[in-house]
Amino acid sequence: MESGIITAQKTVRVSIARARQWFMELEAHPERYRFETHAGFAFDGNSGRGFGEVGARFETRERFYGLPLALRFELTAVEDSHFRFRLIRPALPVWGAFVLDEASSDTTNLYLTIGGTSRLGALLLRLPLIQSAVRRQIRGEVEHIAESMAVF
Repeated sequence: MESGIITAQKTVRVSIARARQWFMELEAHPERYRFETHAGFAFDGNSGRGFGEVGARFETRERFYGLPLALRFELTAVEDSHFRFRLIRPALPVWGAFVLDEASSDTTNLYLTIGGTSRLGALLLRLPLIQSAVRRQIRGEVEHIAESMAVF
């Protein structure tokens, strides 16, 4: 997998199988992805793909610097250890990936990495204001996901 530009990481005290299960159950439990700057997760069944399949689409409503923004994504790769997606609305050349790395039998390193699919996307993500907003958001996401995984 190519390198990202912005990455957040958290070690979670759950097995890699349980961490993967948490992601695979998001369609049935979208409330697990709701926190202060993230108003939720909605799976779009109109893509003709089930959640966890390449081509499946989902939407999030997030707050960057207090401003609400609806983001639409499409899964582009689903493997045992990672879920890769691309931003389709707004139409910006940006990808992201959740990566699960087994640290021990009951501990998983969770990564959320964001990168550009083109030079323009990479340039946008390196702009200080955008980089700061995205870094803050994904740090909050991995913190929230880690806490949610530990109690589900």
